[in-house]
Amino acid sequence: MLAAVTGGGGRLGCALVRALLADGHQVRVLEPPGRGTPRSLQGLDVDMVHGSVLSAESVAALLDGVDCVFHLAAKVSIEPDRDGSTQQVNVEGTRRVAEACAARGLRMVHCSSHSALEHRPLALPLDETRPLNMKGRSDYSRTKAEAELLVATLVREKGLDAVVCMPGNMIGPEDYEPSIFGRALLDLYHRRIPVMMEVVSDYVDARDVAAGFVAAATRGRRGERYLLTGEVLDMRRFMAIWEEVCGVAMPRTVLPLWVGWASLPLALAAARLSGQPPKFNAGVLRQAVLNRVVLNDKARRELGFNPRPPRESLVDALAFLRQEGWLEAGRAA
Repeated sequence: MLAAVTGGGGRLGCALVRALLADGHQVRVLEPPGRGTPRSLQGLDVDMVHGSVLSAESVAALLDGVDCVFHLAAKVSIEPDRDGSTQQVNVEGTRRVAEACAARGLRMVHCSSHSALEHRPLALPLDETRPLNMKGRSDYSRTKAEAELLVATLVREKGLDAVVCMPGNMIGPEDYEPSIFGRALLDLYHRRIPVMMEVVSDYVDARDVAAGFVAAATRGRRGERYLLTGEVLDMRRFMAIWEEVCGVAMPRTVLPLWVGWASLPLALAAARLSGQPPKFNAGVLRQAVLNRVVLNDKARRELGFNPRPPRESLVDALAFLRQEGWLEAGRAA
């Protein structure tokens, strides 16, 4: 199989590319122009196409002769979409790729997110039957919901052969950028964060999510969505595991979420004065609330999805951070 991957150099993309290559597939990757081969893909036998998901010519070059398309390209941001770029990439980019797949009769595995779903009521388990959260106050979550609705509409009206995968909060090695979560692990390791806020999240290894995407290409049912999520942990439990893995004492104070909202203006003002990104903002606080039960039964049953325990992922993440030199005292990622 010749597989096309948009966003192949990103957090999930580089894990997916490795999984496809390990299964003996050929891979073609679309990455932004002017950047060369991303460090996350260097040394891998991939065909690089430099362009944008917003360009019809770039998408056509990517899809020429391929058997399956994995659409991962997205702008992942906790910031408000002030310049409209999140809307453009996440929604219009998806439209461009999905319409091209429909016109060519190609199977498309679309990367959505569990944040695109309506989480409330929180007391009930989160599963694939939840409606899309089209009015979410997070621009990222809202645009991912809009993109998924667009894909579903093309499945229904244009015969698009698409499957939707919805990853949870990804952890594990090969986090080259590093991601928002990877930077948080480093900040905790270097004891740059004196207190934490009460956050509930699921944690899933990016390698397991990638395996789920590969399975979805052949085993996923057209028009269906699959939650590729892991174990749900509150902040105290997560920090206890990270402390055990890395041997560094974690903050003992975990504040309720309302304290974060109350102190948000101070945090943003301090970031402006220091010239550094804020440690948290409204987007982070909105994403900090999750259902205590997140079900991945459907993906286990139909895709053979089998996520490893978070501790195993964090052990491998620590080894990767050490390999990259990011654990050295005072070094910033």
